Amino acid sequence: MGKRKSAVWADFEEIYEEVNGNKIQTTAICRMCKAILSARSAAGTGHLISYQKSCRKKVDHAARVQSRLAFNADGSVHNWNYNPTVARSELCRLIIRLDLPLGIGETEAFEDYIVHAHNPRFVKSSRRTTTRDLGKLFNERREQHAAADNKELEEAFKNLYLDEDEGGAVAASG
Repeated sequence: MGKRKSAVWADFEEIYEEVNGNKIQTTAICRMCKAILSARSAAGTGHLISYQKSCRKKVDHAARVQSRLAFNADGSVHNWNYNPTVARSELCRLIIRLDLPLGIGETEAFEDYIVHAHNPRFVKSSRRTTTRDLGKLFNERREQHAAADNKELEEAFKNLYLDEDEGGAVAASG
């Protein structure tokens, strides 16, 4: 009689890879949250069972919690989901607009305000993370402006031709 298969596999998709001509199970993808976990045959399923329990709790809790709605540009409605990356980006924009100190995102007062007034799932951001995020935002904006400037230059000079005469002088025509 072969090995019995654990009931945990009902919530995970098994991923196999071919190694030296043999199919070997390497990873598992959670069907509830799409997380990728190690699933080598020699590792057993203990960590998958633990993950399954915690993921089920989160899914069950999310199903019981009232969803937050947001409006699309066309006026239709969709479920709003908290995204810490978006929150940090918006914090950077707020700091820039209001000339706030970089450490505001890690203060208890700011966290209390956001958690109680806007979003109970808010995760505070350290000064170091905010500084890193500001650098990324600055570089993204600089690249956007450089691309826009290049398009303007191309448009301005698209009909300009440079001609060199016999004496080596260059003349522009357009």
